[in-house]
Amino acid sequence: MSLRLEIPISLAGLAAAQDAAEAWAEGQGVPPRGALRLRLVVEELIANLIEHAAWPGLAPGATPPAARLDCEWEAGALRLVLRDAAAPFDPLTAPEAAPPSLQDDRVGGLGLALVRRMSTDLAYGRDPGGGNSTRLTLRLT
Repeated sequence: MSLRLEIPISLAGLAAAQDAAEAWAEGQGVPPRGALRLRLVVEELIANLIEHAAWPGLAPGATPPAARLDCEWEAGALRLVLRDAAAPFDPLTAPEAAPPSLQDDRVGGLGLALVRRMSTDLAYGRDPGGGNSTRLTLRLT
């Protein structure tokens, strides 16, 4: 069975998507570690859209179009596809964040590193009609 979510680009949309994805994973028999990883990856990917994405043609103050998340649990693998209408952004070519130090008080910057580390088969492409398509398989071990 698969899951499809339309995720509003907002903090409320993010929280609802995390809850729905985790509940779906638990219902599918995904191991607890995998369900938690799914929740964290959804958080990082959608938070990046909320915080950093540019939206071509969107009027100032207008609400961006929702992102779509498709998840599959098949043969012990958790596969995700996130599609959004933001300006092109390839998570594979984004620079690695510098490791934090004890003197570093910055917040954020490590989300993509977490997504990269927790996934295999991470791929990026542009959808034919425009928009980003990020595909990955979560590591469950």
